[in-house]
Amino acid sequence: MRRKLRFRLWPVLVAVLGSGICNAGSRNEPLVVVQNGKYGYIDHVGKVIIRPQFIWADDFWRGLGTVYVCGRYVSIDSSGAVLPLRTAIEGHLEPQKEGKRFGFVDASGQFRIPPTFDDVLPFSEGFAAVRSGEKWGFLNTSGHIVIHPQFEAAYYFREGVAVAESDSGDVLIDTSGKVLAQGFRAVDLIADGRVPASRGDKAGYLDLRGQVAIPFVYDAVAAFSGGLAAIKKGEKWGYVNRDGDVVISPKFDKAGPFASGLAPGKLGSTTGFIDRSGTFSFYLPFRYAPGFLTGDEEADLFIAETDVSRFWTDDDRFGYVNTSGHVIWGPMVGSPDHKPLLGWSEEDKTASCEGVSTPTRSAVAGFPDR
Repeated sequence: MRRKLRFRLWPVLVAVLGSGICNAGSRNEPLVVVQNGKYGYIDHVGKVIIRPQFIWADDFWRGLGTVYVCGRYVSIDSSGAVLPLRTAIEGHLEPQKEGKRFGFVDASGQFRIPPTFDDVLPFSEGFAAVRSGEKWGFLNTSGHIVIHPQFEAAYYFREGVAVAESDSGDVLIDTSGKVLAQGFRAVDLIADGRVPASRGDKAGYLDLRGQVAIPFVYDAVAAFSGGLAAIKKGEKWGYVNRDGDVVISPKFDKAGPFASGLAPGKLGSTTGFIDRSGTFSFYLPFRYAPGFLTGDEEADLFIAETDVSRFWTDDDRFGYVNTSGHVIWGPMVGSPDHKPLLGWSEEDKTASCEGVSTPTRSAVAGFPDR
């Protein structure tokens, strides 16, 4: 599958699992850290609440994180207690692979939509993109195909519309599959009623009816967040509101998404977070910072606000900073990363038990396989 969202790291969000952007489900959930090669968790003031002891861990989401321990993936709560791996939030369905096929399981781990698809994406707004053969379509939470597979690729529904790829290019569709717009290239997430898009060598925004809402006069555009969106003119970035008014003139060399009233920015050699007037609220040396954004309540798309942002320095050190500009962790060697793409080795499985308490080992051994 070409799961290519085609979104730049600067200045926009990457809506891909494991992208390195904070994926907590609320403002206060534990944050994953790495210390001396081991993963653990801190709170939002930087206090270690689950000591670094795991060879891999993922962000918390709706009350639970995921860790790899004693050769198994398990869930963990904010007290550090391990639990059987949560396969889905109660009342939600999540993708699950069985053999070479994909379906969707519920919170009990049972398939509610059988694994009959060649690939799938998570549900968003009650629809999930699924691939049968070489074509993509959409199904609903009852497992019924509502838009038959006909696209080269398909992505997430946002605000009642979705982007898909046809033989002739990108199309904007509604929940019935009706094409609302074509002849454009989607370049970022749909938000605030605006679809970031490009035509030829210029970019602008469509509305949810597929009409031009902000003219295609920019060299690049990003998704709306916090009521503003980054736009590029020449080599500089500024911001527009959803009416298309330029509210921060293009002057930045890099410009990230607004959330919690702030956005990461770079002006010359200076980096930090700017406020809605385009003035630096605080300075912070970094190579990349995604901004104060966290996971969406209904899908793993990064559009909600939080009070802590990750950042990486030029020498690849990792840290967390809060909205007051206080660095609560790092920057230090050791950055949270995705799990191994090719799986864990036998040495990894053995290492995953080292330093883990006996009660935790015993609990994991008794969990059902999932």
